[in-house]
Amino acid sequence: MPNKVDKRTERLILKYIAKFPEDGPKRIYYELQDEGEKVGESGIYNVLRRHGLSKRAQREAYAKEIKEKKWPGDTAAKAPRSRGREQFLDYKLKDPDNAHPGYICMQSIYYMGEFPRIGKVYQYVIYDVYSRIGLVKLYNRKATIHFIDFMQLKVIPVLKTLHVEIDNLVTHKSREFTTNWDRGKHKYSDFLHKNNINHVAVTARNAEIFQPLQQFVAVLTEEFYQQAWGDPTIVSFEILENRLQAYLNYYNFNRKITDGPNKGKIPSDAALECSGQQETLPLWLFTRR
Repeated sequence: MPNKVDKRTERLILKYIAKFPEDGPKRIYYELQDEGEKVGESGIYNVLRRHGLSKRAQREAYAKEIKEKKWPGDTAAKAPRSRGREQFLDYKLKDPDNAHPGYICMQSIYYMGEFPRIGKVYQYVIYDVYSRIGLVKLYNRKATIHFIDFMQLKVIPVLKTLHVEIDNLVTHKSREFTTNWDRGKHKYSDFLHKNNINHVAVTARNAEIFQPLQQFVAVLTEEFYQQAWGDPTIVSFEILENRLQAYLNYYNFNRKITDGPNKGKIPSDAALECSGQQETLPLWLFTRR
């Protein structure tokens, strides 16, 4: 019959639902497509409908029911790589082979509020867990194109100067990172794939994973935003961003790390040290002049 899927693929879809019940047919389609599974969105929907799983509440009840059960005969079915690796990353960097810049970088968006004379401010953040390099760009709204712009114009060039490549980019499993589809592709996911960056979307139940990122944002809030909020000389979005970048130059290239294995070092030196490189002339010119 049209859109009829084979038994193996049906088991794979049901196993996926058991693990990620919040996902609908479109998201399941793209995740399975990334794993080389040839199944259409309509075929996935028919499987869900046939099993009474077309609504999210039904899928969540189903996932809860079979949580402790094993799936017979599905050893060939693998969970989608992009999120199946979530629990296998060495988030604490306990393995020496993983204790290097770029192994885990975290990304998120924070709504910083509506600033006087400026309006709404959203903070886009990338944070390297090992070196504690933090990069930030401000925008007045959320959009997928801003992620790509931020990465292309700021993150990748700066990290390249520090000889750092992102291996794993960890984000929340939120709308901005998972549902902005354009002609069958998620623009940002496609961008990361082209740059050989593994994207790991973490569910809300694992919020403790983002503790390093939260600590960085807390430092920004205390040392920059609290003063900037009431500063009468910040009268435009451009001035606010320029002041923030001046602070980040201090944070990344002068402020010492206060705890952990790199205590006493500054983030840029912690990054360069792992590559065996000395501080490069362009970096020095643009950050310490």
